[in-house]
Amino acid sequence: MSSPGSELRRVRSLIADLDAVVWEADARSLQFTFVSEGAADILGYTPREWLAESSFWADHLHGDDRERALAEFVHSANSGVHFDMEYRFIAKDGTTVWLRDIGHVVKDTEGAPALLRGLMVEVTATKHLEEERREAESRFRRVVERLPAIVYIEGAVGPDQDSGPMLYVSPQVREILGFEPEEWMGDPYSWAHQFHPEDRGRIASEYLRIADTGEPFSADYRLFARDGHVVWFHDEAVLVRDDAGTPLFWQGIMYDVTAQRETEQRATETESRYRTLVEQLPAVVYSEPVIGNELSIMYISPQIEEVLGISQQEWQNDPAIWAESMHPDDRDRVLAENARTEITGEPFLAEYRSLTRAGNVVWFHDEAKLVRDAEGEPLFWQGVMFDITPLKETEAQLAEAEARYRALVEQTPAITYMDAIEGPVSTLYISPQTTAILGYTPEEWYADPQLWSKIVHPEDSVRDDYFDPDGSPHSSQYRLIAKDGRTVWVHDQASLITDEDGNPKYWEGVLVDITERRRAEELERDLQVERKTAQRLRDVDEMKNTFLQAVSHDLRTPLAAILGLAVTMEREEVQLDEADMRDMSRRIAQNARKLDRLVNDLLDLDRLSRGIIEPTLRPIDVGELVRLLVSEFDLGAGRTLTVDVEPVTIPVDAAKVERIVENLLANTGRHTPSDAKVWVRVAPLEGGVLITVEDDGAGVPADVREHIFEPFRQGPGAPEHSPGVGVGLTLVARFAELHGGRAWVDEREGGGASFNVFLSGQAGESASSSSEASQA
Repeated sequence: MSSPGSELRRVRSLIADLDAVVWEADARSLQFTFVSEGAADILGYTPREWLAESSFWADHLHGDDRERALAEFVHSANSGVHFDMEYRFIAKDGTTVWLRDIGHVVKDTEGAPALLRGLMVEVTATKHLEEERREAESRFRRVVERLPAIVYIEGAVGPDQDSGPMLYVSPQVREILGFEPEEWMGDPYSWAHQFHPEDRGRIASEYLRIADTGEPFSADYRLFARDGHVVWFHDEAVLVRDDAGTPLFWQGIMYDVTAQRETEQRATETESRYRTLVEQLPAVVYSEPVIGNELSIMYISPQIEEVLGISQQEWQNDPAIWAESMHPDDRDRVLAENARTEITGEPFLAEYRSLTRAGNVVWFHDEAKLVRDAEGEPLFWQGVMFDITPLKETEAQLAEAEARYRALVEQTPAITYMDAIEGPVSTLYISPQTTAILGYTPEEWYADPQLWSKIVHPEDSVRDDYFDPDGSPHSSQYRLIAKDGRTVWVHDQASLITDEDGNPKYWEGVLVDITERRRAEELERDLQVERKTAQRLRDVDEMKNTFLQAVSHDLRTPLAAILGLAVTMEREEVQLDEADMRDMSRRIAQNARKLDRLVNDLLDLDRLSRGIIEPTLRPIDVGELVRLLVSEFDLGAGRTLTVDVEPVTIPVDAAKVERIVENLLANTGRHTPSDAKVWVRVAPLEGGVLITVEDDGAGVPADVREHIFEPFRQGPGAPEHSPGVGVGLTLVARFAELHGGRAWVDEREGGGASFNVFLSGQAGESASSSSEASQA
């Protein structure tokens, strides 16, 4: 009898010799407590390395399998159920190894899970084999080597029995079908009751047959699982006899081949889809056997009839039809290439013409590859013929277009060029016109990458950023020094050319000789300056005449009134009472104020034009200032004046604000009927103040609004010989500019004019610059 020590050594030796990893883990902490030496053989990790890290197993699981494997591991530890799973593991050399891990739970004396024990077997080769065997229907074989299986022992079938008692069923029946082994072993017919109706009679007959003959049993059939889903099985069993030849029992194994059945079904569907795909491609697919120099076709897709008018059957029946339909000018070349590749086994690639039954020419791009078996022996040629007739026609058109383009490029009166995209401006191509325009031949450009930089005019040579780094189109004009010393003006326009992926290839541009045009432009500019000077003189003369006419009339009118009234008062023979005297004095004072306002307007306009007026800004409530000014202003009897002002305190020149409001009111009085309604408003606006004077009169026409603030202009509705010389609104605009603001006129909502003045509370541009800007 062996001692416990020898038994232990035997077990350890057995574990060490297994081509697998035997392991043990604590069911509570899920930490591995034992790993056999098989880990080093299969995965490259020693047991010491494995057990040194508590999370070693989880950390080396493949990322796509980690969550599933951990969940299965935890589930088994918690529930106490066995597990059988496959997952990928990262070996020490970095390769991915497929493992099939079969484990079970060892419980303690209280029935709680205490240990997890299992066996890891490498199934990498099986997995790879599964992937390689899904290519075609003829090659579909079993894609799974170790499918879940039920091992069973069934008692020998007695007389008039369809099946014998089930003596043993492995636990996999629970995982595969959901039945407990005891259920099948307790009821001899439990297993038979799960047969699919379509398979029950066939399998019963097979059982009766082999019961008499004793032949091995082999059949595929369907069983219903407990939850009702159908499982396909491949069942193989042998009859075990005693030494006397008496049948004892059937020992068998039931493989779950559901996946294989589904794969076969999918393969059938895939073949159908493949055939449909092949026969609907815009190309001709063919296969031909490896038979030396003879031409023969195993298969050709039906598109050949659409392209050449030759049916599949004709093509397969006549081995010479391919060569006979080929264009005579291409036949020898293509047949020679075909013979060469038949000998070397290299891929066949050719472009050639074939003639259709109707005599038309079709261009083919023909590619074929020699297909070999697993041992490298040639099986057949697989090829595809693309109809590239439109492409060839396009290529011919492109070649013709290129020739026309080259002729166009080299005959236009301009230089066409292509430049590199990196480094200094180096020329990849330049048209021959460079010789006539600049005296430098294309060869001189190619020989000297710095030629362009050398001949750029010194005053135009600062062009390091000539080509924009962002690839934006470039357009500029500059001078080049020709070989004979002439200065040549060119208009240079270039665009960045990119490939289909947007990667820059080169700059393409054109240099147009614009020397004569530049000379004409310079002459035109000189003439334009002279015309502007002459026009300015005419404008000044016209303004002088206008000014003199306005002054001669508008100044004489109040002067005449003052003089006439004064002379009347001076005459001794004229007896005037006190009321007449006061009236005449009032009229003298009124005309004197008009005269003073006219003179002040003219003086202010002159000072503004010479830039000698600077505003004196002090914080003032503009609303209150305008309200007091309007209350004292005589707008004329009959007009209705509405004042709506808000308190707005900003730095302004009070005197000039008064002049702005007075001139706006005076302008309104001159251009509106005596019964007009007038509104004056003051409101804050974006850090400043907005002064608005509106009326319901005829308004200002749209074509006049742009010029109404120019000097010596009066609106079209001004009465004849109206007072003023046409500078009131000009001063309004200029005084607004002195305050960093502006003046404009709009149409009043409801009809009439709306004059607006915005004052920013900050000093604006100088009067002289404002005047120059206005005149410009």
